Amino acid sequence: MNRLLNRLWQRAVRRLGMPGVVALLLLLPLLAIVLSLPRLESQSDELRVALATELEVSARQAPPAPPRKSRVELTTDFVAGFPFIEQSSSDLEKVFALATQRKLALPKGDYQLKQEPNAPLLTYTVSLPLRSEYGALKDFAADVLSALPHVSMDEMRMTRADAGSSVLDSMVRFTFVYRSR
Repeated sequence: MNRLLNRLWQRAVRRLGMPGVVALLLLLPLLAIVLSLPRLESQSDELRVALATELEVSARQAPPAPPRKSRVELTTDFVAGFPFIEQSSSDLEKVFALATQRKLALPKGDYQLKQEPNAPLLTYTVSLPLRSEYGALKDFAADVLSALPHVSMDEMRMTRADAGSSVLDSMVRFTFVYRSR
């Protein structure tokens, strides 16, 4: 068998030359592709028909899409998720209770109410100076943010009197967001 293949190879090289043999070897895969194209086209057509049928069936079974809301409706829904300003006193009581749980003293604070003209929301910024260990400060901030979802922490600045001290002087600023009437 080897001898026969070797003879065929030598004859092909003599008649066609090396470039001719290489061209013949490159034409064989091309011929295979050309011969398989009709079969691939029929399979492609079958898949297109099956996909179109499947899309029609799923379109008939799917519930109609809910109507899209306008920007005004989306904004109204967003604003409705915030509490009214009347809740601010109970929110502050919650902050003080959470501080007490973490054994933090809140001797004073800076409170500022802001409302932009024609804005549906207003902000109540509370800056609290605290003095404690890092863990208690971090846990207090996390407790406030977990308990009051309409509150953001804008700043938490910490300083230490000396390198060996575990007590930190910090300033925590929260912003409470409320809807106006």
